[in-house]
Amino acid sequence: MAVDQISKIQIRRGQKNSNSGVPQLSSAELAWAVDTQELYIGNGSVQEGAPYVGNTKILTEHDNILELASSYRFASDDPSITLSQPRTLLGKIDEIEVSVADFGAVNDGSTDCSVAFSNAMTELFRNADDKYKKVLKVPNGEYLFTQDLVIPSNAIIRGETQTRTILKIDNRNIRFTSSAGSELIQFSSSDRPENIKIENLTIERVAGQTVLTGVRACTFNEVKWKGEYSLGTPTSSITLATAPAAVFWNNTTAGIKVNEIKFNDCVFESNAISVKSSQTVVTETKVDFIDTKFYINDTAIYVSGVQGQQNSWSVDHCEFEEISRYAWYSTAGKGTKFFRCDFKNCGNETNVASDPVWSIISFGESTDNLVIASTNNRHQAAGIVTSETVPSVTEVFNSDKTEFLNRNASEIYLSNSFRPVTVFSALNNYITVNYILRLGVHVRYGKLVFTVGDDLSKLAWTDSYQYSDLTATSEGGRIMTNFQFDAELRDNDADSGIETIVLYYKNPISTGQTGNISFDVSYGV
Repeated sequence: MAVDQISKIQIRRGQKNSNSGVPQLSSAELAWAVDTQELYIGNGSVQEGAPYVGNTKILTEHDNILELASSYRFASDDPSITLSQPRTLLGKIDEIEVSVADFGAVNDGSTDCSVAFSNAMTELFRNADDKYKKVLKVPNGEYLFTQDLVIPSNAIIRGETQTRTILKIDNRNIRFTSSAGSELIQFSSSDRPENIKIENLTIERVAGQTVLTGVRACTFNEVKWKGEYSLGTPTSSITLATAPAAVFWNNTTAGIKVNEIKFNDCVFESNAISVKSSQTVVTETKVDFIDTKFYINDTAIYVSGVQGQQNSWSVDHCEFEEISRYAWYSTAGKGTKFFRCDFKNCGNETNVASDPVWSIISFGESTDNLVIASTNNRHQAAGIVTSETVPSVTEVFNSDKTEFLNRNASEIYLSNSFRPVTVFSALNNYITVNYILRLGVHVRYGKLVFTVGDDLSKLAWTDSYQYSDLTATSEGGRIMTNFQFDAELRDNDADSGIETIVLYYKNPISTGQTGNISFDVSYGV
């Protein structure tokens, strides 16, 4: 049967937010709140069987279901938890995390996310209500920026995974502002960016920089900076003082010096310069690199300093691999300490470790600049020689103390004349070599100390040792006492200047035995 006519059905209506509000409705009576677009039905009386008198709200498309849910209680099904309180489900979800997707960021690598990130930063970390200052979660994906990414004080930004959450800044910068929104030109000691954490993501860049100028107390955990540098790029095309770095800061005012910066478990990969600091005032700064890897760089860390600058920088348990020029280069500054670091194929340009070009580390001044308990693959590859004409390039230049733990080794042959065994750089004023000499079954333990002075024109050295046999007349005694070292300063790179110390040995055929020598090396200014 066709429907010819639909009758108009009227129900009670009015405004919920008026003085009277929603009245008590009769049993099964409907009422519509015009101002809030809400629908109610009367419960009925207790005599009719209703559990209580009142009105029940009926869900419509205008209702926030999560806001209505008030039955969430922590561990409500666990009898051991009895004191947790009911709360709204919406409040619980908002407490867990906030995503940049909530502000419109699209992780497809082609949609500009500049505004979405800016809105998230403003409404979370510059909000007057502290309850909204939460961790900003960045889900896996690629986020494109056509404008600078500006991060305010107290921001905590956490990617989902380090290698899959990618901020594509290309030639844009990451900059920082204070809680009040002050930019760099407005910074003061009481109004500057501080207390910032960025974690678990990758920053892809071309010439864009993470600019820390003016920032205090900033921590990067498991952040990867990935550029477009490749080994083989001529070092002459990269000017350390002007080339953009993955991370950069400028200390020109003591009141807003960059301080308390930490890089934990980070990666700097394929950047011409990974970290650059420009100092123009004498002030103490503290920067820590911990468990961080520098891989495929021209220069890993460059500091343009001023004489007397107290760096108080700690580079602890870090790896430097395939660094074309310097793992560290500073023009001035004291107080930098490398501890338990590993240097592999550093300072060789495109050569192998047996053919180095640059020092691995070069300090602008020596006082309190240390490299301790570290390892490198250069001395075994380039320092163990069979020719006295091989030049030496120092691993660390101008340090107060350098101590490498790795043991270097060479075969020892019978020889009635002195033959070279290893070379050291004469640019280190003193060198200590702790060695173990094994000839046949006999062992000699000793220490060689070289001192270079008088503008590289004088060399003094000593050899103190003890050996396994008790007397010089025993077989082992004759073998060990007849074995001799000698040393000489040489110009082996044909530039009319001394740069190499050659260490020789003589192991007489009539009294010696073949064997090997192992040693570690410590250097000083």
